[in-house]
Amino acid sequence: MARQRWTPDWQAMISHAARIVPPPDAKSVYLVSDSHLGDAHAPPAEFVALLERLESPSLLILMGDLFQVWLALPRYWDGPMRAVLAALQRARERGIRVVFVVGNREFFLPRDLASVQRRELPLDAVVPDMGVLQWGGRRLLFTHGDVVNRADHRYLRWRAAARSPWMERGFRLIPGPLALRLARRIEQQLMRGINLYKLHLPEEELRAFAATVLSGHDGAYVGHFHRDLSYSAPGVPGRLRIVPDWLGTRTVLRLPADGGEEALRLPG
Repeated sequence: MARQRWTPDWQAMISHAARIVPPPDAKSVYLVSDSHLGDAHAPPAEFVALLERLESPSLLILMGDLFQVWLALPRYWDGPMRAVLAALQRARERGIRVVFVVGNREFFLPRDLASVQRRELPLDAVVPDMGVLQWGGRRLLFTHGDVVNRADHRYLRWRAAARSPWMERGFRLIPGPLALRLARRIEQQLMRGINLYKLHLPEEELRAFAATVLSGHDGAYVGHFHRDLSYSAPGVPGRLRIVPDWLGTRTVLRLPADGGEEALRLPG
């Protein structure tokens, strides 16, 4: 059967992976995934306190799903969102480089640095699909994880539509209150997906993805699945690591400059 246009081409994504660059003399790389800020169990104030505790200079990779739903156009930002974005800017001013890997709850994030700066987003880079980092003597791949389950045709069709230019143009034309109501409906649909992953992981697809990405990388990191698991692939070193969700575990992964990995529980 021919591959549908909305089915992720992992090899093509890998070949076009964005280069992630740490700041000079970086001490650590921090990975934070699926914080879902705005959820009743994820107050933004705790996340702001977390950012203040990170050592600098370092690299902070936000692995997607930062907010419950983030329409990344300033007209849709509320007070708590602006407080988190201000905290990210303060982190940058302390020498922390902030890279955002787009998840399935972010919409309309710009892809190029000029657009990021024009919109005054407190980010040093946006990774739409996959990013690669040389760190601790290893070549590491990062992606949110929503492209892993190629059997989830319904979501993948939605993903392709949501990332199309006409979707942003349409949202720009409709009144703000209506756009926010639509965003809340999107959030409800996405929460159903999370509940499914809590019951059933796409194990076969995760193992196939691990075999694909680990053949050319020393390690890979995904979020999205709200689990704390690792996968290996036959005949290749390294592992695919699911980054624990900050929403449920308050866990941050730290990758020191000399290699290795450390899970930190850093509540605010």
